[in-house]
Amino acid sequence: MNNKNPILSVNDLEVCFTLRGKSLTAIRKVSLDLYDGETLAIVGESGSGKSVLTKCFVGMTDKNGSITNGSIMYDGIDLAQLKTEKEWRNVRGKKISMVMQDPMTSLNPLKKVGVQIQEAIELNQGLHGAEAKAETIRMLRAVGIPDAEARYSQYPHEFSGGMRQRVVIAIAVACRPQILICDEPTTALDVTIQAQILDLIRNLQKELKMTIIYITHDLGVVANVADRVAVMYAGQIVEVGHVDEVFYNPQHPYSMALLGALPQLGVKGEKLPTIDGTPPNLFNEIKGDAFAPRNKKALKIDFYKEPPFFKVSDTHWAKTWYLDPRAPKHEDSTSIKTLNEVMEKNAKAAHMVHPHESPDREALIQVKDLQVSFGAGKKKFVAVDHVTFDIYRGETFALVGESGSGKTTIGRGILRINPITAGEVYYKGQKINGKISKELDKEVVQGCQMIFQDPMASLNERAKVDYIVSEGLYNFHLYKDEADRQQKVEKALLEVGLLPEFATRFPHEFSGGQRQRIGIARALIMQPEFIVADEPISALDVSIRAQVLNLLNDLKAERGLTYLFVAHDLSVVRFISDRIAVIHKGRIVELAEAEELFRHPLHPYTKALLSAVPIPDPAQEKNKKLFIYDPSVHDYSVDKPVWAEICHDHFVYGNERELDLYREELI
Repeated sequence: MNNKNPILSVNDLEVCFTLRGKSLTAIRKVSLDLYDGETLAIVGESGSGKSVLTKCFVGMTDKNGSITNGSIMYDGIDLAQLKTEKEWRNVRGKKISMVMQDPMTSLNPLKKVGVQIQEAIELNQGLHGAEAKAETIRMLRAVGIPDAEARYSQYPHEFSGGMRQRVVIAIAVACRPQILICDEPTTALDVTIQAQILDLIRNLQKELKMTIIYITHDLGVVANVADRVAVMYAGQIVEVGHVDEVFYNPQHPYSMALLGALPQLGVKGEKLPTIDGTPPNLFNEIKGDAFAPRNKKALKIDFYKEPPFFKVSDTHWAKTWYLDPRAPKHEDSTSIKTLNEVMEKNAKAAHMVHPHESPDREALIQVKDLQVSFGAGKKKFVAVDHVTFDIYRGETFALVGESGSGKTTIGRGILRINPITAGEVYYKGQKINGKISKELDKEVVQGCQMIFQDPMASLNERAKVDYIVSEGLYNFHLYKDEADRQQKVEKALLEVGLLPEFATRFPHEFSGGQRQRIGIARALIMQPEFIVADEPISALDVSIRAQVLNLLNDLKAERGLTYLFVAHDLSVVRFISDRIAVIHKGRIVELAEAEELFRHPLHPYTKALLSAVPIPDPAQEKNKKLFIYDPSVHDYSVDKPVWAEICHDHFVYGNERELDLYREELI
């Protein structure tokens, strides 16, 4: 597939796990070459085998797993034949290193950060004492950690998520590896931090001449970093090619479906394309093309005979019968080429009448001068600072900002989960913060519900779905008899696309997307008017995100629901929202109709957020310029800031000098 000789070559690799006495084939006859100096991205849904495949390169497969077939040739040795830790020590770290997904679990909480990096340096570079410490501090600086000398002596909990990820990268890079594997290195990070980490890895790659493997499900990240892309499905690589070839000319139906399900390709008022069904059970033997049961345009042969790899170009191969000369011609309707067309359609959608523009609009939720603080005295921390906004009946109002900006705190404050320090919250014109009557309390609990970010943590793992969904019914006795309760549960499950028989199962028996649907059913059964959706899709795969976003939009239309949608992913927010409020360190800095905000961002923080959003288009992503927000640009010592309406329904926070500049930008 390439003229150069590969530095690592996987041939017919098969990996099996023994679970509860059954055998699960996680990797099914995979072949892949890796070339010197390139960045290879491996993409696919959760459970497709991305991490299992790359963990074989460093001998980190689970104790229940083993390589049952094939080879991994690297530096003249077959890694598949290495058995002992002593053998692996010559490869792992020194030659092939790995950056894990969750930086907190990768670091020892009881050891200082500097000591952890220094251990890797002493082990792999042969430096000791003062020399090793000096190299550690240099590494901390190299990965962009300020005040490196002081940070050397701090513990992981004293670092932010982005800083911890930088430390994990420093440990991996300190080994001076030839190959660096990055397993979802930016999944838990904000878009601005993510962009900085991707830049950091790119610069380290050039400096240290590394070859990089990225594992990710974010196609925007792939467009930014990758030279080549390998698409995985059900334990197999189904397509591999240059990043431009896979994005602009995908050949496997799964690659097409993944690209089509992106929120960036969503047109307001229309449904996102989704991938029906779920991946196959790898405990079972798979016949034919594993994706065939989910492919609406599958050929007959797909169901009984596995396709070989067909050559599209010297660098592009796909495992699909579509490419057989005898197959009927098919058209790719989901190519990323449609991105500009979508932008044009969304520009037209900007002229739609939104609920907040209706002459007889009704403010369902009113937040006035809201303040939330934690602690007292010197330890007092103001999480939300003088926030004011209205949410009108029938609209989706989005709160966008980085982690720690106060988004979730506002949502929880409105629902009275978090006590508020000052200000007022009104629901249908009635004040609901502070002491309220039992009747009003019951009305608020029934009328205002929350969908939580982590579907696993928010569900009682020891309770069956029937009880989880019924909890609100039990608490407020909102059913006539047992038959009525069961009927209500069945209706709620059907409404979110789950089967009634799922009621007898436990949460761990479901996929992430299904668990999130259970959380939505639990909220819906109370017949609410207002829902706070707190990052409801951040933990989900691309295809499942599309399903949940479509579901939320459908429920809004059918039930007349009103949403407060909390997120940090602006591409999702653009597709689903009527208005967007941008929040920074507890204060809303800009508020406008969704398309207006994307066309005319005014506040520098909004511009920074938008510039950092990954675009699933290699041409745009590789040429874009990152805008870094510097809060010191604001001088509010004399000229104090105010909350002002710059143009119709477009508000921004700034002083008189800044507001004049913003007005000039709009001319």
